This record gives sequence, structure tokens and C-alpha cells, in this order.
Amino acid sequence: MLNLVGIGLNNDDLTLQAISILKNSIVYADRYTTFFDNERKEFISNIINKPLIDLNREDLEEKLSIIIERARDANVSIIIGGDPLIATTHKIIFIEAKKRKVPIKVYHATSILSAIIGESGLDFYRFGQICTISKWQSNYMPVSFYEAIERNYKNNLHSLVLLDYDPTKNSSLALKDAVSILDEAEKKYKKGLIKDNTLLFIMHKIALKDQQKLLVNIKEAKKLNFANGPTALIIPANLSDIEKEVIESMY
Repeated sequence: MLNLVGIGLNNDDLTLQAISILKNSIVYADRYTTFFDNERKEFISNIINKPLIDLNREDLEEKLSIIIERARDANVSIIIGGDPLIATTHKIIFIEAKKRKVPIKVYHATSILSAIIGESGLDFYRFGQICTISKWQSNYMPVSFYEAIERNYKNNLHSLVLLDYDPTKNSSLALKDAVSILDEAEKKYKKGLIKDNTLLFIMHKIALKDQQKLLVNIKEAKKLNFANGPTALIIPANLSDIEKEVIESMY
């Protein structure tokens, strides 16, 4: 049996069901697609009284078949920060297990998506397409996220903008770099969506003990820097009356 076990956003999210499954299986830890620091790895290892086997990008892409085949004759679990099946990587694991006729079960947990939206104070049903700002490289400078923001804006929907995750640093793209990329995308498309007075929700380390959330404009965001831990941004549409009231009480 192959188990995809969500462990939520912090140590308190670890369920009794998850602990029971992990104690009775070979346990791998996805250290590539999800925020998972060494402190949390040690905490879970102590709880289940066994070591965790790290999975990097190569393991989850090129060596995935080895893990799945191991689950044919043994109880194998992959622990995933947040909720399983949010990331494409985990959907591929599910599909491959089904193709190979290896039994697979998913154990859900708290998702960063619902946590961020809840903590923002914005209405869940008013969010449009989610997009991601990727880290730019000399030969790779994608700006497709801007098109998603534009579509959402035209439909008066909020945009949840995820920042690229760097597993080597266990952190998201730095805020200053993300804002700079937003600026560059605006220069390319020239739609007037990203201006100095554009509102921006900064959601940093949500659900962790040192979480921070700020509502600032782009000009103010350029003076800030969050470069340690997971960060996401929200570019809001027009706020409803109830959203305005909730936000006034939160920020």
C-alpha cells in the first residue's frame, strides 16, 4: 500500500490517524515540493520513532517507480507538507500508482491555500485562478502569471499569487524579487495592474508561530523583505463591504 499523508502546516496539525499510518510503514519525506524544515522532520521522526527518508526532485521524478514498486509488497508512506494532491507532483504519483495497480490511499490535512485565504479576511468564493511567480534565470523569465492576474481583475476576482519554492533554501522567492518581477511584467504588458498604489496582501509563514501578514501597496512592499520561509501574495479585486469590515479588524 502507498499512502500519501498530509501533515498540515505545523506540528499541531499532525493527526492521530497520520501518526498511526506512519508508525506502521516505511516513511519518505517530500523535501522538494513542500515547506519542510529539519526541525519538523526531527519532530515527526521522534513521534513515530523511526527515521524519515528524504525525497528530492530526482527521487520524485526519475526514481518514482522504485518507490511505487516498493509499496506493492510493503506499507509505504510519503509525507507531504500541507494537503496531498494540491501539487502536480503528487497527482503524478497517484496516477502512476493506479497505472501500476499498486493500492494507494490519500490522507488529507490542512492546506496552505485555505489557510492563506482565511487569514487574509477575503471571501473564498471571490478568488480567481491561482498563479505562481517563478524565480527568474538568465534564460527563463516567465510572466504568464500576469495574464492570470489580468483575467481575474476583469472578472472582479482576487488573485492568489504563490511564490516559487526553493527546496535548497527551504524558502519561497524573496519578496523583493517577486515585486521586482511584478514590475517587469507590468512593463511588458502595460495594462496598469501593477502600480505604486496597487494593494498587496503579504502572507508570510501562515499558520506558523512567527506568521506575518501585511496589507500594503506596491510602493511600500518594495521597502520590505521577507526571504526566510514560505510567502504568498494576494492582489485583491474591489473589496466588498463585509471584506472591508473584516480586514479593518485584522490589520
